[in-house]
Amino acid sequence: MHTQYFLPVVHPAFELLKRSARLLHFIAASVILVNAWHAWREHEAATILSITQVIIAADIYLLIFFAGDVLRDAPRLNLIFRLMEALAILGISIGLFTEGHTLFGCAHLLLSIGYTFLLYREARVIRSEGICIRPTGVMLPNFLKDAEISWCDIKAIFPQYHSICIETLRNKKIEFNLRQNLRIDELEQIDDFCRRHLIQG
Repeated sequence: MHTQYFLPVVHPAFELLKRSARLLHFIAASVILVNAWHAWREHEAATILSITQVIIAADIYLLIFFAGDVLRDAPRLNLIFRLMEALAILGISIGLFTEGHTLFGCAHLLLSIGYTFLLYREARVIRSEGICIRPTGVMLPNFLKDAEISWCDIKAIFPQYHSICIETLRNKKIEFNLRQNLRIDELEQIDDFCRRHLIQG
């Protein structure tokens, strides 16, 4: 008998993040390219650095315009490029600080932190884009931090073939569509598991 059930779900915030991948990559590539142009125009000694940044930006543009649905279908590749972007923008920030451009350095540092946070969330999405039903309660995926609702706070759970709905004692309804329809035996097992723990909770 299962001690817990993990149901992959369609989470609106995660789906928005996935759909925004191309735009976010485009912004990062543009920032890197503009900085490469600035470094080449204003600091002739930084030619190698400028060329390196142009190559990184070109790689990202190639990914955006010619990769098709690879960003959605191969999320780990997306993570590699997100890491490259965060590190490249961090490097730009450090360079701006050393040149005395504090304001632009802070702006790029904040952008790098933002991309690092996106990297962290995208990595979590790959691992935990689902609801985990376990003896202590129900773990829900969230964009900032996953949350657990204990059985004593749940009024009812309605698992269906294509979705799951959780109703709390505060009359809050949480509903997710499942990524894959449940089989009849899976649905019966999950329903039985939930009923048993609701009675105990």
